[in-house]
Amino acid sequence: MKRVAVVVEHDPGGILPVTHELMACAKILADHIQAEVVAVIPGEGDPAMAKKIAGFGVETIDLAITGADGYNSEAWKEALHRLFTAMAPLYIIVGHTAPGRDFAPGLGVRLGGGSIAGVNNIVLDQAGPLFSRPVLNGAQNAIVRPEITPCIVMVQPGAFRAQGQSAARPGRVIGMEIMVSGAGIQPMGVKSVTTRGEDLDRAAVIVAAGRGIRERENLDLIGRFAALFPNSVVGASRPLVDDGWMEYRFQVGITGARVSPKLYIACGISGSSQHLAGITGSELIVSVNADPNAAIFNHSDICIVADLFEFIPSFERLLERHP
Repeated sequence: MKRVAVVVEHDPGGILPVTHELMACAKILADHIQAEVVAVIPGEGDPAMAKKIAGFGVETIDLAITGADGYNSEAWKEALHRLFTAMAPLYIIVGHTAPGRDFAPGLGVRLGGGSIAGVNNIVLDQAGPLFSRPVLNGAQNAIVRPEITPCIVMVQPGAFRAQGQSAARPGRVIGMEIMVSGAGIQPMGVKSVTTRGEDLDRAAVIVAAGRGIRERENLDLIGRFAALFPNSVVGASRPLVDDGWMEYRFQVGITGARVSPKLYIACGISGSSQHLAGITGSELIVSVNADPNAAIFNHSDICIVADLFEFIPSFERLLERHP
């Protein structure tokens, strides 16, 4: 029997939303190649979580990895290598997230297979599925056909619409334990940060700043722009947070917050795939960028080619004349 495996992503709070998107991707792929979907939950073993995943009607493996505490990329690679060597899935669906990017490429090497990062779509073809992934900083998509199996498909969060548990009957749950040794790294704990996305979640309008604002002092201009809209907040792309210009809780993207405001205004943001994955839930996306070829324009409802430092003052003057 052909198999498509899904590596379930979860944290101490439970199943993460991206897992439901991975299941949707796996179903599309499995239906095309006439395969069955098998979900794998690596961790410390959680029967309740396994039962929820089995509610999608898929066989679920509750994989307890012993010999390593918490998430440990080396331990996961060792345990999943042993499991997938025996299972022989043709495709392994993983989130293009922080942990996915951490363990998936190395797992592909151990399995003697391949991995495709940043997958945002599947193109169904008689000769076999093809996968779309962004290139040139998100300006274009490359269509890739894997020539070796197993192939690890690292799916961009937000690329596939999550589906509910509509199966007539739940799948079988299999408890399994794999002992690992000599993982080579030791987790030193988890450092808590300010609740991510709290302000971003409540805002109806998000005005996000990117590298195009040039200097930290220009955040005041972005804040002034955001103040023109009710229930608004200023967000940031990852580079600004990495440089210490804004707190992490205001970062939008895969490694920050995924947002869904009524209006998202991107100011000087080029449009990396990491950032785009965080704004797909926005009702209306407006981008202001001096570069007419900015990748974010390919994903915006309204594209404004303009210098921010001319556009925002002009917008303010317009509102003064027409309040």
